[in-house]
Amino acid sequence: MMEKFDLNLLRIFTEVYNLKSITLAAESLGLTQPGVSGAIKRLQQYLGKDLFVREGRGISPTYTAIQLAESVNPALQQIEMGLSNVHSFDIQSKRTFHVLVNEPMMQLLQPLVEADTSLGNCEICFGLTPPQEDDLFSILSLQKADLAIDVGIYPTAGYYQKACYSDHIVAICRKGHPRIDKQLTQEQYYAEKHITLKIRRSELYAADYFTEDTISQRQISCECESLLSMMTMVSESNCLGVAAGSLAEKYAEKLGLNILALPFTVKPISQKMVWHNRHNKSQAHIWVRNKLLDYLSQIENKQ
Repeated sequence: MMEKFDLNLLRIFTEVYNLKSITLAAESLGLTQPGVSGAIKRLQQYLGKDLFVREGRGISPTYTAIQLAESVNPALQQIEMGLSNVHSFDIQSKRTFHVLVNEPMMQLLQPLVEADTSLGNCEICFGLTPPQEDDLFSILSLQKADLAIDVGIYPTAGYYQKACYSDHIVAICRKGHPRIDKQLTQEQYYAEKHITLKIRRSELYAADYFTEDTISQRQISCECESLLSMMTMVSESNCLGVAAGSLAEKYAEKLGLNILALPFTVKPISQKMVWHNRHNKSQAHIWVRNKLLDYLSQIENKQ
């Protein structure tokens, strides 16, 4: 007679498989590392096959593990979704939603959240997305954040993505610039010094990342990590900068900036909302996603 199978082993297995780490899986599940390792050993003994092999400092799934995950993951997600749907979501119940965003999104969304009187007892708190995409997905998998909004996120198994906001880049210079007024030519662009901002995951400057053209070497006066810091420095110098159009419009008057069309073919800044598939049908998660989409729609309607 086959021994009774412990279904908890599958929950632990899927977490190790998704995170590719015993340590992270233990943290996510609230278990000890020896406990998680022991559960994987028990499952391997039951199946009579290895599930993970050492690779460098981490682990990689075997072919058996990949087959098992393809069968088990969807079933567990359906169970989680079913359980979450049993309970309706009430905005009067105290809850904090943690949302990771890039700097432009934080600058645009946070004031709208603060002004929203329809949140009930719920709060939406923003944090910056990490520089590395693997860290972003790890945070979402560990449920340390509910969702993220960012650019340049590649499709990843187990996560859902939705395009939620489109922006464009513009050139900026201070009002009263001695050589540039309302138009910017390529000749002027290359003749001036620049205060730049790097797109963190690509290691490219924003002007290079969001244009179709190959931009030649230019004079870099300063490199910033903060978009708002870059805009402030441009307002106090004769350097040029490149910023998201929505943010440039928001701060142009306050900082004394002129907004100029770039003399290149620009690509849209496509902001995407991403979350773990386990939350697809969660009423609470649907509510916060719709809230954020509504805020972004308000911003677009004002442009």
